[in-house]
Amino acid sequence: MRVAPSTSNVADAAERPRPVEILGAPRAISACEHTPAALAAAQSARCQECGSDFNLRLCATCGHVGCCESQAGHARAHALGNGHPVIFEMPAPNGFAWCYVERRYLG
Repeated sequence: MRVAPSTSNVADAAERPRPVEILGAPRAISACEHTPAALAAAQSARCQECGSDFNLRLCATCGHVGCCESQAGHARAHALGNGHPVIFEMPAPNGFAWCYVERRYLG
């Protein structure tokens, strides 16, 4: 017996991830609802808490720069403590993007 496919599971265009146009980005980033409309400029070239210059993460909302979770995790602490859930691997926007709320990579 064949069953007609249901359209109730088809995502509405408004529910689909939206591409984010970021100047200089090599590709469009598939965003989530937490992604700000514009990527903030980096406030520093080092982690603003510990001074590390290795595996840095950029807060997409305010431009805070922190180290990754394999170090002291200052980027994660900032994201969760300030309600800024989307981070980019630096140099942004060439690397990955991550949303802490949705717990997934974007793009």
